Parts: sequence; C-alpha cells; structure tokens
Amino acid sequence: MLTMALTCAYAQKKINEGTVTYTATYELSASQLLYADMLPKEITCYFRGDSTAAITNQGAAIIKGVSVLKSNYHSLLVNIPAASKKIVVVMSNEEVEQEKAANPQFKGTEGTEKQIINGYTCIKVNITDTKSGASYEIWVTNDIDMPPNSVSKLVSEFGGVPVRFVTFNRGIKISAEIKEINEVPIPAGFLSPTRDYESMTFAQLQAL
Repeated sequence: MLTMALTCAYAQKKINEGTVTYTATYELSASQLLYADMLPKEITCYFRGDSTAAITNQGAAIIKGVSVLKSNYHSLLVNIPAASKKIVVVMSNEEVEQEKAANPQFKGTEGTEKQIINGYTCIKVNITDTKSGASYEIWVTNDIDMPPNSVSKLVSEFGGVPVRFVTFNRGIKISAEIKEINEVPIPAGFLSPTRDYESMTFAQLQAL
C-alpha cells in the first residue's frame, strides 16, 4: 500500500491536448529594435498530439502559426482586423527547411541542480549551439509530459518538458517561461483556415 501511495504521489501527469502560455522576452540587435513594440509579452500555444498553433498578437495583426511537427507542415494564419483582411500562407518544404537551417542546433548536458519554477520541480540542463559555440542554461521538468510545440520544439529533447528556456525565431533570441497550462479540448477547425482567408505565398506576405 505504501509503495502504491508513493507511486501515485509522484505519478507524471500526461497532457495530450490543451493550451500553454509562455511569458517571453527578446534579445534584439540594433536593427531589430524597430520591431520591439510589435513583439508579444506572452505567447499562447494550442496543442493536440503533434499538431500545435502558436497565437501572437502583434498589434495590427493576430498571427496563428500552425505546425504539424512530424510531417514538416507549417502555415501562417494572419488576421488584420483594421483592414478586414485574413491571409493564409502554407510554407513550402524548402521554406520550412530554410527556417530550420537558420536556427541553432543544440546539444545538452543534464546537471544535478534543481529548482522549483512556477510549481514544477525542474532540473538544469546546459545546452550549447554546435554552430556558434554559444551556451545557455534551460530548466526542464518531469512533473508533466506534453507534446513539443512551436515555442518549445528547439529544446524539447533534453530529458523533460522545458519550463524556463531559450529559443530562437528568425534570428531573434527568446527567453520563455511557462506561465500556465490548461488541459482543455481544442475547438474543431481551430487549426485550419476558414473560407474567408485569402491564400498567399510567404514571399507575397513579406511584401505587404
């Protein structure tokens, strides 16, 4: 009975579907400071299995980045309310691979240092970008098990769910930390564009 009680007490909570909200801060170069006010202080990711959508509010536009990680699928659903315009971009395989190539490639070493972060027991992992040699520390937990998402995927293979970590998006370093997780069903059709979205290429979107 004691063994059973201990097992239950330390049972890992598995979450297959829901939302996770991260606080986010950015390290910007001088040329990127122009966009500082557009970058969201929080990012909410919706996930179901290996499908994920990251929602960011950039002021004039609300952007939903949808990914199916195992199939290399990535799309952008852009809603510009002031212009009554909705745009969907499905990234080509070449564009997805170019984006991946621009990101760091990390290797990591798990340490013994532990810390409680937002209620999660975390272990520190030291990671190094094999391209640049830059080193960072991240904190992961085994209190929960949930699929990687658009924010956490770069550092999702270091022995636990990333709780406090660094990631990169188009050359911008992001320091992220889990704020809250909600185990809720994702609405039907949430990961797909509705009929009122106009299809564009990524190049056309960038030219707007």
